[in-house]
Amino acid sequence: MTLIINGERIDDSVIQQEEQSLRSQMQRISTENGARQEVDLAELEKNAPDWSKENVIERTLLRQEALKDTETIPTEEVDQAVEEVKKRYGGDDKQEASPVSDEDIRREVEIRIRLDRLIGKITAKAPSPKNKEVAEFYRKNREQFKLPERVHAGHIVKHVGDGVDEETARAAVEEARQALEAGEVFEELADKFSDCPGSGGDLGHFPRGEMVEEFDQVVFGMEPGEVSPIFQTVFGFHIAKVYEHSAEKLRPLGEVREEIQKQIHGQKQNRAIENFVDVLRAKAEVREVVSSADENVAAAPENTSG
Repeated sequence: MTLIINGERIDDSVIQQEEQSLRSQMQRISTENGARQEVDLAELEKNAPDWSKENVIERTLLRQEALKDTETIPTEEVDQAVEEVKKRYGGDDKQEASPVSDEDIRREVEIRIRLDRLIGKITAKAPSPKNKEVAEFYRKNREQFKLPERVHAGHIVKHVGDGVDEETARAAVEEARQALEAGEVFEELADKFSDCPGSGGDLGHFPRGEMVEEFDQVVFGMEPGEVSPIFQTVFGFHIAKVYEHSAEKLRPLGEVREEIQKQIHGQKQNRAIENFVDVLRAKAEVREVVSSADENVAAAPENTSG
């Protein structure tokens, strides 16, 4: 199948490439988010060909509209963008072996600049969020602005494995524990005894689930300033110290106002682009042809003579 969009021929390979890209994006999202995306993947399998075709049509219409702009692009702006493209893809040496010529790169750069200009003009019309919109967004999306329960902890650890048995590892941690009871400083002992020396054993701030379960069970049950007894995880033997323990809390509106404003404004900009594309789509002549003969028929002018 070939698309004819306002007289411009778009080969099926372009649509296939878009479909492959779309599938890859969804697979990556699924991998990152687990089973929650299974329904989305099923929907993708059903609709990927149509979605891909529409994506290509919309991109083509935007590009065609951008190319109507006859305003001169400063040579230095194009030169700089071309050099950036060359650097990104390996520099002049790689370009010499590439089938893509400097002229082709320059042409694509100019198209990109004109397209960016068009997008900028469209999104510039999107109004800034009002205080009422910000407050409403905050109220409806409170979960997004919650900080989970967190601890700031450090530890002394002796790993089991790589020639170190449990008895040897525990004996080393016992020695560190005795030194603590004798009044020595936890952070200094962490650098002296731990298999993870440096920074006084500091692990920074972390929520539940970031560490192994056995570690979480201990440190999330501790108070600030408390030092644990010796305990074991899958990695070995530990002594932990908690510096800070913060309960789950909602970030105040004043703290997240700018973040919300950016989200709302971005949504309005996206809607402005979608509305603009809808107008282009309504006026566009889009035909699908499955053979060269069909393409000739599609391209031929209608005979209006009597």
